[in-house]
Amino acid sequence: MSHIILYNAHQENQDASFMLSGSKSISHRLLIINYLSKLDTKFENISESEDTMLLKEALYTQNDLIYVKQSGTVLRFLISLFAYENRNVTITGKKSLFRRPLKYLIESLEKLGANIKQHNNKIIIEYCNLRSGSISFQKMYTSQFVSSILLISPYLPSGITLKLPPELLSLPYIKMTVKIMENCGSNLTWKENVIKVLNKGYSDVVKTVESDWTSASYLFLSFAFSNLKKIRISSLYKDSLQPDKIIVDFFALLGIQTQFYSDHIFLNKIIELNIPQKIVWDFNQNPDVFPTIVVACLGFNIDLCATGIESLKYKESNRVQSMISEAKKFNCFFEIKRDNQLLVRPCKKSIMKKKQLIIINSHDDHRVALAFSTLVLLDWKLQIDNPSVINKSYPNYWSDLIKFGVRIENFE
Repeated sequence: MSHIILYNAHQENQDASFMLSGSKSISHRLLIINYLSKLDTKFENISESEDTMLLKEALYTQNDLIYVKQSGTVLRFLISLFAYENRNVTITGKKSLFRRPLKYLIESLEKLGANIKQHNNKIIIEYCNLRSGSISFQKMYTSQFVSSILLISPYLPSGITLKLPPELLSLPYIKMTVKIMENCGSNLTWKENVIKVLNKGYSDVVKTVESDWTSASYLFLSFAFSNLKKIRISSLYKDSLQPDKIIVDFFALLGIQTQFYSDHIFLNKIIELNIPQKIVWDFNQNPDVFPTIVVACLGFNIDLCATGIESLKYKESNRVQSMISEAKKFNCFFEIKRDNQLLVRPCKKSIMKKKQLIIINSHDDHRVALAFSTLVLLDWKLQIDNPSVINKSYPNYWSDLIKFGVRIENFE
């Protein structure tokens, strides 16, 4: 397996600019809507992530065997779409992908008339005619079940009624789906925990995609650790639909000030600030920023009480265990209090020589590699195994990291 070695070459410049590609979450929803509407929209700033490329290819292929690698979103969105299209198709991917939750999505679609089977690392969708109906969701570890069905629902004969559970993880992503659907012409209502969608197809498609806030979190983190005084990031907005914009609030605790302009943000550092000794953070609605915040607390020697982490076991890796495994290499201590609470205690006194090489196992998880790589800016010498794993969400990241003064050596 290939790897890279990261060194801090110490940036002499005072600032840098970054152009992030579009939000992966928004791009996926717009691609499904564009496909269903047959409007053939030309997007601006669509995500360049590997996941997005997989979805675009899958939507327009005539093959009856589709490989989606490790993309949970692509898999779940395609299951509903292909069931609606009455297609006979098999979707396959990496073995780890099929350890992620799928059962409730399949069962919900079967209630609408779908014919779907899961066999080992395959989802087999057979000819079926989806009908309208009402679905009551129980507690689930991903909001993508709801978004997957919502996106196709304007094309069901009489729409659909979805009843959401009282407690729902990643609720902002359902709000994102609903808002995008409304902006694209669908007719729906959301009262309390019930969403009703009428049979009215999409009449328009949003053309410009905001940059990805989750990817931006690694730039926030790199900036916080670096000697740079200011950075500019394009196409991020104050009124964003993306829940991971919450990183603005988190990094403000560390002295990172965000200034919003019409088509970009500037980050500056507040020098005279008392950084907290402990932070309590709930990841229930923003699980993807968990690696970013853990590494930030590690780098700033801040104790972290992380709650709402139940869904993280169902990511590309068991993300809690992956983060624990790698952070221990920096003498970080952990205590799992309950299934949904983790205490993180960085070592306050460094007992390691930073010149020694720390090998980061990505666990085939892009967010693990992205987050830990930023520690090079605190003068750790790092080896990142399987560096191409970042292509899943942020393919230009290594080029962007160089702008902070990082030197990268490649090894096959």
